[in-house]
Amino acid sequence: MAHVLRVSTERLKEVVDLTERIQSLIRRGKIRDGLCALFITHTTAALTTGEIGEGTEQDLLDVVEQIIPSIRFRHAHDPSHAWSHMAASILGPSLTVPVTDGRLALGTWQSLLLVELDGPRERAVHVTLLPT
Repeated sequence: MAHVLRVSTERLKEVVDLTERIQSLIRRGKIRDGLCALFITHTTAALTTGEIGEGTEQDLLDVVEQIIPSIRFRHAHDPSHAWSHMAASILGPSLTVPVTDGRLALGTWQSLLLVELDGPRERAVHVTLLPT
């Protein structure tokens, strides 16, 4: 089963929790066991897992900003957002998460996160549910 999840971001940089939206697709698809594959079709946003709440979203964004040095980017198209391309490449465009007993097999504090690096924009996350 394939779905496209549309996510409208509101800020230049932000973290959006996708967990419940993805879990809802699993429920509607009546998937008991299998895999959930996610892919974001943008070069200035990424997908990852992490904790939500108590400022951890901003901590993640701060860490990403710190790992990309301030250099003279050669990005001819628009150097002002070259940083967001680099950050998205490092974080990555995809995730694969097991589904067990109808639920995403995530850790206690783990969530599925879209990391917006050049918003606000509408983002498309392709979700493929593979039952086993």
